Amino acid sequence: MPRLAVFVALAFTVAVTAQDAGDARPLPAGPAIAWAPAFAAQAEFDRPLFVAFTAADPAHAYVVCQPGEVLVVAREGGNGARRLFLDLSDAVLLEHMEEGLLGFAFDPGYGDNGFVYAYWSEKTEIRQQAMANGRKVKSNRQSVVARFGTKVVDGARVVDPSTELRLLEVFQPFPNHNGGTILFGPDGMLYVALGDGGAANDPFTNAQSKANLLGKVLRIDVHGASKEKPYAIPPDNPFAAEEGARGEIWCHGLRNPWRISFDRATGALWCGDVGQDRIEEVDRLVKGGNYGWNLMEASEVFRKRRDGEKLPDTLVAPIAEYPHRDGLSVTGGHVYRGARIAPLAGFFVYGDFLTMRMWAVREDREKGAHEVVRLERAPGQIASFAEEPDGELLLMVWTGQKGRVVRMVPAEPK
Repeated sequence: MPRLAVFVALAFTVAVTAQDAGDARPLPAGPAIAWAPAFAAQAEFDRPLFVAFTAADPAHAYVVCQPGEVLVVAREGGNGARRLFLDLSDAVLLEHMEEGLLGFAFDPGYGDNGFVYAYWSEKTEIRQQAMANGRKVKSNRQSVVARFGTKVVDGARVVDPSTELRLLEVFQPFPNHNGGTILFGPDGMLYVALGDGGAANDPFTNAQSKANLLGKVLRIDVHGASKEKPYAIPPDNPFAAEEGARGEIWCHGLRNPWRISFDRATGALWCGDVGQDRIEEVDRLVKGGNYGWNLMEASEVFRKRRDGEKLPDTLVAPIAEYPHRDGLSVTGGHVYRGARIAPLAGFFVYGDFLTMRMWAVREDREKGAHEVVRLERAPGQIASFAEEPDGELLLMVWTGQKGRVVRMVPAEPK
């Protein structure tokens, strides 16, 4: 069945008008952008993956590095000094490039309670677990989400490792597709992005199963967390009352969500979901949404699915996508809400890790016709994005095992 016919037949809830796998027309150019060092006194970091900010410490940025450290650096000026805030390097598993310290978040009440949260890959005892299709697999890997308290040492606040409270331990059958974003939504709930468990093709059909947590974005309530009850399932979660479903699930059908972010103006949740053989996709994640994997790869029926297999009529289509001639691994970004590049306001900015190409898409829900523009290439491999308190965007770019944090700025007139 042609791709367009598939969309009509499935009555997808969002129309795709971005450049797709069979559309070779060039995209229009977006606003002219350039890149500047984010922290002038800093040089390279060891595989930076995120930068976090807290109103309780407005003078500093917290750089999250994949091997397991969170470093505190001055936002403006400074002498290049770095202070270690969190060190999980002894606990983090980093045998595969998609493992490591992948997520970090400040509690919304950090200024009062001192809580922070981390997501990392960990080696554990070998155990066997039945996956969604009834097959069993052995693995000694898991993903961990934990809360930590902080303390003051020599006049500076640092994480106290003795306060670790594990909220989630998720069995991982393979080392790749770990997702890893953790962030608090406008509703105060903690959202956790998990990949499908890894390998290729989602061999255990985890993403389509509501019986496990893989291939999903979760939404949990961590207020008042304790060892006896590390989190609560919000009663308004879409599958909280569904028999046989995990109530933590907010949406499903994802392959490897890298990364997710909230639009600070609208509260919409956005995602870059890494494709497999043909297409990379950008999604707006909605309550209860099924994003198709491994029935679909973006807007195409996944080529390894059986001919004639019945597809659900409730799948949610991507907002944008691009074929593998343009890139091989999408890195989700943020909806731009800064002031320095006014023409980019309201566009979701994203890029490709391998080709360093960048794009931006603006969704028009009324017309269903989404505007996609191309942007200047990044100055390195696009590992991750971050949003500063004023809405400007940062980019973590890698060259080999090292990386820099750069700020997106308007290009100087030629």
